[in-house]
Amino acid sequence: MSLFKQLLALAVIAGIAAAAWYSDGFGLIGETARNAQSAEAEGPAQAPPVVVEPARLQSDAAIVEAVGTGEAIQGVTIYPETAGEVRSVLFQAGERVEQDTPLLQLDDEDEVLAVELAKVRLQEARQQLARYERAAPSGAVSASEVDTARTEVEAAKIELSRAELSLRKRSVRAPFAGILGIPQVDAGDRVTESTAIATLDDRSILLVSFEVPEAFAYGIEVGQEIEAITWARPGEAFSGRVDSTAARIDPVTRTLTVRARLPNPEDRLRSGMSFVIRVPIGGNRLPSVPSVSVQWQREGAYVWRIDAQDRAEKVYIEVRKRSDTWVLVEGGIVEGDRIVVEGVQRLRPGIAVELRGGGLDVTQGGGGDGG
Repeated sequence: MSLFKQLLALAVIAGIAAAAWYSDGFGLIGETARNAQSAEAEGPAQAPPVVVEPARLQSDAAIVEAVGTGEAIQGVTIYPETAGEVRSVLFQAGERVEQDTPLLQLDDEDEVLAVELAKVRLQEARQQLARYERAAPSGAVSASEVDTARTEVEAAKIELSRAELSLRKRSVRAPFAGILGIPQVDAGDRVTESTAIATLDDRSILLVSFEVPEAFAYGIEVGQEIEAITWARPGEAFSGRVDSTAARIDPVTRTLTVRARLPNPEDRLRSGMSFVIRVPIGGNRLPSVPSVSVQWQREGAYVWRIDAQDRAEKVYIEVRKRSDTWVLVEGGIVEGDRIVVEGVQRLRPGIAVELRGGGLDVTQGGGGDGG
């Protein structure tokens, strides 16, 4: 093909491309113009419809429940102070005894004789001292001999006290008033200092230890009333008070250990019972919004509020307490604010909205006192 024909073919192709571009460009311009005309005919964008509910004030008071185990205010396992043979068991299981009541008697013949011998030696030492003191003025007895006689009297007194102590140890007595458990020995048994005799509990008051989550530790005070329920007595509730609290939060469980006192004057409760402890935690009145209104994004939780000019604004909040229908919050929300519960999808800050009725039924189950 000659050079002339090649140039002619290129010119034809360029002309076709230019015509196509010219046609498409004017087509786009025409389409843009038609869209603008259509928008002018329709008028300005319509305000999105929304449904709002007023923010209310509710209390963040709560009832904290925890499980604990009761123990007697005093409780011991009784052991003998010395080894020996059991001569008699002086109590029965479940018996209430007073302090210093004899519970167990060991054989004590040797100890009785030791006391009698110590008494005789003390009497002899006293008589010797009396004779020396009468003879001393005449010079028949020296002063040092009188002093020695006095020392022997004091030594005899100590020997008698030791013998009487050994005798007392042959009798096991109640260290305080309480209820005795099942006897663990019988007459004729040989016992040592490590042989358990029985348990003794003063359960006129039960102590129940339980754990309170860190979030509610602020509301626990000594003397605060609590309610206790036990599976052993269904349908009954027992009143008590907080007796003491731990000095610090457990860093592992993030809980505070609390101990409550349960009066038990009728002896209806036992050591070792499990209890559900209910502690009322008083709180502050906080703004609450319907739970469906709370939205989330990377910056945190927020709600849409409608201002006095019926325009939408985004308000970031901190959630303090949740229920099925209401959320207690802190932030820029106050009582009476109009909070969007329907129609949040088309909202953006500053946009005008159209308020409509028919809000969600969020008046039940708010978990507080509606404002």
